[in-house]
Amino acid sequence: MATTTPDTITRVAFLTPEYLTEAHGSGGIANYVAKMAATLAVHGVTSEVFVPSREPGVVSFEGIRVHRVPRERSVVARGVSRALRPFGGSRTELLLHLMDARRLARALERRHAELPFDVVQSSNHNLTGFFVRAAPGRRRLIRISTSRRLYDGATGLGDGGLSRLSEALDVRAIRRADVAYAPSRLLADHFNRCYGADVHVLRPPAGLGTVPSPERLPFELPGRYFVHFGSLGQRKGTDVVARALSLAWRQEPDLRMVMIGPISPRALAEYQAAWGSARDRVSMVGQLDKASLYAVVRGALASVLPSKIDNLPNTVIESLVLGVPVIGSDGASIDELVEHGRSGALVPIGDEAALSEAMLEAWQGRAPWLGPGFVAPAVLAQMQPDEAVRRFLDLATGAGTRSP
Repeated sequence: MATTTPDTITRVAFLTPEYLTEAHGSGGIANYVAKMAATLAVHGVTSEVFVPSREPGVVSFEGIRVHRVPRERSVVARGVSRALRPFGGSRTELLLHLMDARRLARALERRHAELPFDVVQSSNHNLTGFFVRAAPGRRRLIRISTSRRLYDGATGLGDGGLSRLSEALDVRAIRRADVAYAPSRLLADHFNRCYGADVHVLRPPAGLGTVPSPERLPFELPGRYFVHFGSLGQRKGTDVVARALSLAWRQEPDLRMVMIGPISPRALAEYQAAWGSARDRVSMVGQLDKASLYAVVRGALASVLPSKIDNLPNTVIESLVLGVPVIGSDGASIDELVEHGRSGALVPIGDEAALSEAMLEAWQGRAPWLGPGFVAPAVLAQMQPDEAVRRFLDLATGAGTRSP
């Protein structure tokens, strides 16, 4: 096993399924890698990113060298993926992900031969680090970003054979790594309990990196409003929010919601049909740049983020850092961030009636966590960028782990 210490780490490679350079690179993993790479740079550690891309090449993005590795375009592999769709779950592109992972590993080794890395971190999402080999003087980390069995089960896709196969491959990668960690206790406990793995908990850096800029907003905000944002869909509880709004409007027809992020046309049409003439009380914004997004979130009465399953979601972290309380799920890892009654309210997962009541409590000014009653959760101290990097380097080298 490679032997390194925090002081000897100078180069880190991140293998990631998404990054800010890519068309669909605004997800939680992309933002985590960007924040960690930027903070490592402040501490004198050089990071390089390897990401599957439709536009291959090497670019510099915000001072970070990004290797945009060509995606697998095999007609045969794509045909196999289509053939697997009837077997359920979200793993119908498993073969393509494995082929992309092999390309990432090859690109990593070519670069490592030129300038060796001390640490290589991959994500279990899309199996990005599955083919990374052991190398003298190089530590292998894997960040647990998802559990296909938990996620597919929570979103109605079912615990199909492909989900089980994908998770079995995850477990194999975890056991080959020097260190495995998850941002949330929820996912760490799942893999440790179900598979006897040794997954640590390491909180991500919580810095925003961008100043909110209301001047850039391309639309007019309501006077008072809630905000629901992120990758809108069933896993993030958007359907629960939609039903809760219909209930809340019975008492407070002036209640307003701003929804920010991508959403499927089919889901949007379904929600708007259910809202009927009240649909104009919801502002559907689409995606925004970070400065505009943070301006909207900062002005909200509260963020409404009732995920059914999650992994310490950035949406919750960003809201709390901005001083905005969160109405979220009591579970799904949101309870690891939000302190009920102090930094927001926690409601049972999938319970639209409880969510509606929490929204009404805030809208009517009855919530003790509004305004001066808001107390930032203690966990944010562990997520200050410098502290997050210190813990990352300690964990990467085996110098010690600290319970969050």
